[in-house]
Amino acid sequence: MGMPTDAPTQSIHPLNHYLGYQLRRAASFMQTDLANRLSEVDLTMVEMSALMVIETNPLVTQSEIGRMLAIQRANMAPLTAVLSGRGLIEKKAVDGRSQGLSLTDKGREVVGKVRELVDANEARLFAHVPEKERQKLVALLALVWDG
Repeated sequence: MGMPTDAPTQSIHPLNHYLGYQLRRAASFMQTDLANRLSEVDLTMVEMSALMVIETNPLVTQSEIGRMLAIQRANMAPLTAVLSGRGLIEKKAVDGRSQGLSLTDKGREVVGKVRELVDANEARLFAHVPEKERQKLVALLALVWDG
């Protein structure tokens, strides 16, 4: 008895041509790698993202961070409480009723390490993408979710 003659020599993946599938696979790869790296500084991706927004926008408000990162308002107070409790951020009066967030010295130190971790993650993510195509890819993906 021999092998069937109509057996495919290579399996065909039925989802490879779908953008959504490729985005999910790429995001899963990136998130797993980044989460592992961020465990070195005991941060989640959301915490890391908030710290980077605060670093770039001193005295940014919680609501502005929530809008920028698509975090629900109810989740912002617990997030900032965690970061404040770890001594990474502090609140400062912006005007009569608003408080802005800024990094503490410890927070700036942690964000410096975070940038190294994110850069290493990006290098791994883009390892097989030619340098000249990277910015194009980033711009095209932004059109998908923010077009």
